[in-house]
Amino acid sequence: MRRCPRCDELLWQRTFDGVSLEGCKSCGGTWFDARELDQVLQKPDLLAVVENAFRPGEQPPMRPRATNLCPVCRKPLIAFRYPKIPTVILESCPKCHGVWADEGKLSEIHKALQPQPQPQSVPAEDQTVTKDLPIVRGYHLPEIRPTNGILDQLFRGLAFVQSAFTLLFENPRLIVPILLNFALGLGLFVLVGLGVWAISGFATGNALGNWLERNFALVIILLVLWYIATVVISYLFMGATVSMIDAYLKGRPIDISVAFRDALKNAEGLLSLALINIAIGWLTSLAESRSRDSVTGAIGSLIRTLAEVATYLTLPIIIVEDLSLIPAIKRGIEIYRRHLLPIAVGEVGVRFVSNILMSVAIFFGAGIVFFVSPILGILSAWFAVFGLIFGISAAALLVAIVFAINAFIMTAYHTCLYLWAVEYERATTPEQVVVPAPLAVALA
Repeated sequence: MRRCPRCDELLWQRTFDGVSLEGCKSCGGTWFDARELDQVLQKPDLLAVVENAFRPGEQPPMRPRATNLCPVCRKPLIAFRYPKIPTVILESCPKCHGVWADEGKLSEIHKALQPQPQPQSVPAEDQTVTKDLPIVRGYHLPEIRPTNGILDQLFRGLAFVQSAFTLLFENPRLIVPILLNFALGLGLFVLVGLGVWAISGFATGNALGNWLERNFALVIILLVLWYIATVVISYLFMGATVSMIDAYLKGRPIDISVAFRDALKNAEGLLSLALINIAIGWLTSLAESRSRDSVTGAIGSLIRTLAEVATYLTLPIIIVEDLSLIPAIKRGIEIYRRHLLPIAVGEVGVRFVSNILMSVAIFFGAGIVFFVSPILGILSAWFAVFGLIFGISAAALLVAIVFAINAFIMTAYHTCLYLWAVEYERATTPEQVVVPAPLAVALA
């Protein structure tokens, strides 16, 4: 039997226009299973009917005791702002996504749904401006549960990755910029290859090998230019992804064209960030190639990792606050200085889970290559060639998709971190802090 999270009394069930809801006749609260509130909001006049059906005091509580537990799965409820009614604070279960509304909340929702004048804070002609908009897809977490060892870090990382997947299932368009980035990078690589082949006079076999050997420097220059172009373009696409995630968490429509306008508007900062990372990568690789010392290699790897983390943390500042690189770095130092420990803890967990996903993808990709071709080779040599081509293509596609998902997970994680840090900076009390929903699930 389902019990009230406010007074622990049994909930009463009633049906309203085809929707079965549970409410408490002691405190007057109402419980909505997942998506039931969406159904009721399609007919806002039902809110008053539901409110009057469960009136407080109709049944005096026998043993009043506030548990704050979900009536369905007995998990602690978390305060959050419903996207369609961000002015009203409700409570939700992070596991089953049911919603609890205290007595009087449905009237507040009904009032909030009445026609309101259009907000003037964001000019209608510039949908890329979201800096001062509140987070509506988030939870209030006055207290952050401290991390208890490496295993707890990994579970938190897994919880965030699971939330990121939920985000993708709800809005597959969020990963479109990253997928387009991979497709464009592959397309540019094919164009470079075709260009080299055309310059060689479409040579084949030994003739092509001899030409490549004579023009090795030219090929290297073309590949370097391809690499630089690919990295620069990838930062523009990551900027668009940050813009879309930010818009979603703030209740704005997800518009790919708006996201790319936002990225292009901040192209200077993104380009600077890309070039710095290219320089760091080349310098550390050069140092490692000239030294066989394992310590040098470890230091180089650490520098690249720190540069990558700093990049992910700076990207949201450039996009959301429309800052160039140097002001964005200064701003990052200002807002992240109190969050270094949560950032480090979360980084370990999220990166570990992402690496597991990539390892699994590579394992299955290798399995496709090494098992499909020999099996088809039993039939004939032609089938073996076809199987090898198919296996390599399928493995590459699988790894590329998982790589794209990992890139989305890291981008979403650091965007949520930035928005949480800004909320923490603005709030006067911990109770006012709104943590973006995917991050709140991992921190709760």
